[in-house]
This record gives sequence, structure tokens and C-alpha cells, in this order.
Amino acid sequence: MAKNKNRIKAKHPITSIFLIVYSILTAIPLVIAIINAFKPRDEIMFRPLQINFSTLTLDGIKNAFDLMNYPQAILNNIIVLVISLTIMIAFGSLMGFAVAIVDTKVLRSMYLVTILVITIPFQSIMIPIVILLKNMNLLNSYFGTCMIFVATSMSIVVFLYTGFMRSVPKELSEAAIVDGCGILKTYIAIYMPLLKTITGTVIIIRGQSIWNDLIVAMITLTDARMFTMVYRLYTFVSNKFNRWDLVFASALLVSIPVIILFIFLQRTFVQGVVAGAVKG
Repeated sequence: MAKNKNRIKAKHPITSIFLIVYSILTAIPLVIAIINAFKPRDEIMFRPLQINFSTLTLDGIKNAFDLMNYPQAILNNIIVLVISLTIMIAFGSLMGFAVAIVDTKVLRSMYLVTILVITIPFQSIMIPIVILLKNMNLLNSYFGTCMIFVATSMSIVVFLYTGFMRSVPKELSEAAIVDGCGILKTYIAIYMPLLKTITGTVIIIRGQSIWNDLIVAMITLTDARMFTMVYRLYTFVSNKFNRWDLVFASALLVSIPVIILFIFLQRTFVQGVVAGAVKG
């Protein structure tokens, strides 16, 4: 036991050094982006790494806010995010409950197939998805866009919920059934109150992906009024001319809501990842 403890202690400095280096490498581009969001275009082009406090300005933020039509863009993001996450959480938690508690051979097979979907790259199914949405008259609609997010995210959502529910003692569900609760009532009365932690994790993991998405919006939306925030940010970039002042400023505007959400849910996120990994 003493030897094992010494080995663990010996690994701590190496782990700390690795995490420090990784944090620095991750923070550098973020710091550069934040600094340049408040600089005029000439400063960004010729002195991107320098900070001249006398030239810092909010003009880039104001121009990006207006050109993006930020209120409409953030509303579009919220609509897509809320619809997608609501469907994911409702159906993903129900399937996780069925796999973990009911646990029949058919459900185990369905769970395995669902998890294997994680290995399919989205780029390989983009064209069939567009054709399918067109045939269903769901192109250029919030619901059609949300359905793509749900379909591509459900596998990881089910994986997290199933892993979490398998970590909950089965005696709870068995006691509820003995007391006369049906399967659905057991889910609502016993398991649903326990799902706050893992649900927070799902919101952060999948919500961040949906919020920062570009590809799905590009292949499903053509009406400029429905463009999401990252899609509008993309309009500031071209092969011939890049408005870097608007790019950095709009990137900051896009990131602020996600950062605020993570600050409030970071403890839930860490707890949920650990819980979802147990017996997953």
C-alpha cells in the first residue's frame, strides 16, 4: 500500500506540469481573440500580439452587434437550442431508463446500435439528410434543423443517461414497484429527481455543440432571418477579404452566453461526467 501511495504521489508533479502546459496552450488563442476584439482593424492586421491601451475601442463590438442583428441571431440560437435539448433530454432519459432498468435483450441490442452511431462521421450522411429533409418539407425550418441535432446527439445522450442510471441502486425501482408504482411512475417519481446532475452535463456538452454549430445551419437554413450566430459570424470571412475586427468581436459575442452557462453549471458538469461514466 505504501509503495502504491508513493507511486501516485510521484505522478502528481508530472500530471500537474502537463495540465499547466495544456492550459497555457489553450488559453493563448483565447487571450489573443479577446484582446483583438477591442482593437481597430489596422492594429489587428499589423500588431495582433501587442496591446496598446490608447487604441482600444468598442467599435468592433458595436459594428458586429449591428451587422449580426445580434438580438435576432441569439433568439434563433435559443429556439434551436431549447427545442433540441428538450427532445434529447426527454427521449434520451427515457431510453436510458429502459435500458438500465427494464434491461431486456431487445433493449440491449437497441442500446448497442445506438452507441455505434457515435462512430459515424456526420459528413458522410449530410447529403442523405438534406434529401430527406427536402422530401419532408423540413428544410429551412427550426424543427428540421433541430431534428438533425437530435439524431446526431442522441447516442451520446443515451450513453450518459444509461451509465448514470446503472449506477443508481436497483433496490429503489424494485421497492417502488412493490409499492404499486408502474414503470412510468417509477421513472417520474424515483429517477427523474435524480437526473439533475447528468441533465446539466448533457446541457453543457450538447448545448455547446449546438450553439457553436456551423455545418448543420449551412445545409438546412437559407432564410437569412433564421441564420444562427456562428453562421452570421461566418459571413465576415471570405477568400479575398476578411474583416478580422468583426470576426474577433462577433466571436466574443457568440462565446459570452456559453461561458456564462458553464460558470453556473461547471460543478454539475464535472459531477455528471463522473456519474455517467460509472457502469457505462
